[in-house]
Amino acid sequence: MIELSFKPYLRDGIDVYINDKDKTVVFVFLSTRERIQLNVDDYLVLLLPQMDGKNTIKDLTGLSSNANERNIVSFITYLVEKGVLTDSDWFDKLKFSKEYKARLEKQIYFLMDVTSSIEEAYQVQNKIKNTSVALWGVGAIGSWVLIELLQMGFEKISIFDFDKVNESDISRHGFFSKEYIDIPKVEAYQRIGNKINPSASITSIEIPLNTETDLESYLNDVELVINSADEPYIGYTSISLSRYCIKNNKLLFVTGGFDAHLASLGEMIVPFKTPCSDCYNNYFKKSLKDWKPVNHVITNRDKGIGGLVSLNIFSASTAMLSILQYFISPSTFLSRSSGRGEFKFDNYSIDSFTVKKDPNCEVCREQ
Repeated sequence: MIELSFKPYLRDGIDVYINDKDKTVVFVFLSTRERIQLNVDDYLVLLLPQMDGKNTIKDLTGLSSNANERNIVSFITYLVEKGVLTDSDWFDKLKFSKEYKARLEKQIYFLMDVTSSIEEAYQVQNKIKNTSVALWGVGAIGSWVLIELLQMGFEKISIFDFDKVNESDISRHGFFSKEYIDIPKVEAYQRIGNKINPSASITSIEIPLNTETDLESYLNDVELVINSADEPYIGYTSISLSRYCIKNNKLLFVTGGFDAHLASLGEMIVPFKTPCSDCYNNYFKKSLKDWKPVNHVITNRDKGIGGLVSLNIFSASTAMLSILQYFISPSTFLSRSSGRGEFKFDNYSIDSFTVKKDPNCEVCREQ
């Protein structure tokens, strides 16, 4: 039960609208557009502008001749549970450093909107802060993933790549500058990452991902693995990482955006809960069994596949949104269908399909 000494504060990220005709009040969360509609007595609505974090519930009771203390307490209790009302100093009380809160202020306010709870918003942001991440590939997609990881508040990141920065990378890579030409990508993006957040611990490892890569030595202490490595090709690198992550109970996110599918949606792989990369591989083997590729007249087609930086950022951003959704509520995330999708430039639609766990998968089937 909320004490009468509580000083309710109507959060500044919420608008309030009144419909005089049917006597309803609507609370609109500005960042998520969620709405809460209530039928309440007029005097309760008139008290809302006084909920500025300075007046106690006892004070509010004395502001209206029609006030009913029990109804006021019930009304305020409900709005607190929905995240509409809080303490005025809730943000200052969060146990993050002053610098961290200053950088993540808008994101934390967003988390308040989607969780409706100060405690849950804190727990999600704290999980982000303390989760160790391994990012394989910092090219056109991975570089933007790295930028967004840092901007979201991740502070323990290892980046892996074996390539060097080329002049042509200026068209699609994140925060590219000519000063980085001909140096290893991991070194370039470690420098960039340190500029975005000097407090972050960014480790750069210049290696390829192949059959000789000792994943255990690099990923033993990592909790989340993100694959943006498309060489030799995304299917191979994903299967390699997926098998390791399933065996060692680690989260894996395979980003979209590989080859010509620049605006595609990737998939989160949760050990034994979602399809693994072998499940996806088996799915495509079956669905494409009657399709036979014809040898192309051009042998090296690397330069002929077009793209836009905005499509790369789309894939990177949807990957980060999926990871955030999982961090907020794993159960809700897992209740949705797994699969892939692709943004269609011509009509702004998402072309998607569902992939189910293969019950006979040798990698992730229930033991």
